[in-house]
Amino acid sequence: MRLMPNSTHSPQVETVIRHIRALLDSGRLLPGDRLPAERRMADQLGVSRAHVRTAFQKLEFYGIVKTYPQSGTVVAEQTVQVLEGLISDMLQIDSYDFESLVHVRVLLEVEAIRMSAQRRTDKDIAAMRYALDECDKYFGTERQVEKDFTFHQAIARGAHNPVIASLLLVITPDVLSYYRKYNVCRTPGDIVSAEHHEMLRCVEAQDTDGAEAILRAHLKGIIEFSKENNKLRKP
Repeated sequence: MRLMPNSTHSPQVETVIRHIRALLDSGRLLPGDRLPAERRMADQLGVSRAHVRTAFQKLEFYGIVKTYPQSGTVVAEQTVQVLEGLISDMLQIDSYDFESLVHVRVLLEVEAIRMSAQRRTDKDIAAMRYALDECDKYFGTERQVEKDFTFHQAIARGAHNPVIASLLLVITPDVLSYYRKYNVCRTPGDIVSAEHHEMLRCVEAQDTDGAEAILRAHLKGIIEFSKENNKLRKP
């Protein structure tokens, strides 16, 4: 599953996406047609080619366009109504609030850790242990949040459900943006570390209920923060 590029939420990228929707709505762009060249669209809309390229990548992530080697980027073979609906949904997703994002993260991680406790292999446990060592090593540094999520992702991979792991990867860049901008993670390091180690112990012992319980305790602070600050929008 291809990951959505970072830093996609910008007025310039949105301008490009809305322009493409207008082309579809007017009939100047049809399913199967090739998108205009990046340089031409950038000049026409007064944005950089990088913004156009990011918009194209984002449209491809949502299945609205597809890039073919040597052929360029073409509109997917769907009805115009379906394509316009997908674009509208995509633009709506960009305005979601932090509480909604946290809610989805909790749903995914709870299921992931329960499945991981049931399905993990020795290789998975080794990967989790390595990620946890890295997490402890970098706590208190600028890489703390990144390493924390890497550990959680290692647990998700142990579930052997690639859809759950991929969905967590999709929302991770946005979660990281919130964490860094609003300094969300304020739990003392020794508590965070202890909870991480207990999560790994439960997964290794195949204790599904214990794994879920410690994960929910681990995420309690961020859940409460998101409810108290439910008006926060994507940075």
